[in-house]
Amino acid sequence: MCPRKKMATGRGIAFVRTQITLIESMANREADEHLWNRFFDLYYSAMVKYAEMFCASHDAEDIVQRVLVKLVGILKSGRYERRPGVRFRSYLMTLIRHEFIDWRREETARGLGAKVPLLEGAAFSVQPDAAARIDAEWHIATRAAAVERVLTSMAMPDKMRRAYRAYVIEGHPPDEVAKALGVRRGYVLQAKSRIDARVRAVEAMYGE
Repeated sequence: MCPRKKMATGRGIAFVRTQITLIESMANREADEHLWNRFFDLYYSAMVKYAEMFCASHDAEDIVQRVLVKLVGILKSGRYERRPGVRFRSYLMTLIRHEFIDWRREETARGLGAKVPLLEGAAFSVQPDAAARIDAEWHIATRAAAVERVLTSMAMPDKMRRAYRAYVIEGHPPDEVAKALGVRRGYVLQAKSRIDARVRAVEAMYGE
């Protein structure tokens, strides 16, 4: 199993290599642990958020662990071949979907199928707008991962973090949030603006 690794702190996050260069370097048989750590730091949260579209959080992490083990073998054996027009994220999401299906079948075979139903809205059929759907799903997953990274790893006043969670994530009106936290309405709106800017910066790292 690939052990979970603590997220790097938000300040100074910078990936010198592009995502494509990173993937190509990892496909090298002599790829070092540093490259794998960079991949893990970049993609793990987004992979889990994507898997959570189909199952509970604790199951999503198990599925992603299984995908990572397989991905290590695929890249090190040279079986991953980048095709023109096919993004790595599409390949990665396909691995997660297939692993989820295999995992659910295993659970069903053990008599646990009733306990691990597909989440509402989960579907695996190929649709004409598959590319657009994949892009939309990837955006949802990476957005959630970016928000989590910013709120848990970046330095900021706790009150700002709480204001953002209450207003943006939980959907409470800004006036209500301001009253609950003992701040002005403008503070709540400013918290959203500042944290959203950080979230966009983190989202940009996912790129390809």
